[in-house]
Amino acid sequence: MEDNARQKVLETFNEVKNTRFTDLKDAIEEYGAAYIFDVWLRYIGIVGYTRDILAALSAVGMLDYEEEW
Repeated sequence: MEDNARQKVLETFNEVKNTRFTDLKDAIEEYGAAYIFDVWLRYIGIVGYTRDILAALSAVGMLDYEEEW
């Protein structure tokens, strides 16, 4: 399941940003995880909530988020 989600996020990012990454880790190294997550959220129609979602996931212990946004 996780591999499928990673692939979908990668494909979405490549499509939206016109990139050709073959590994999500490489895209994250270059752009940052929060930015890639934001691109994916916008793609699925959730605009303007990335910071709130990351903060909420961190608050409930589902994510250890410390990346600068």
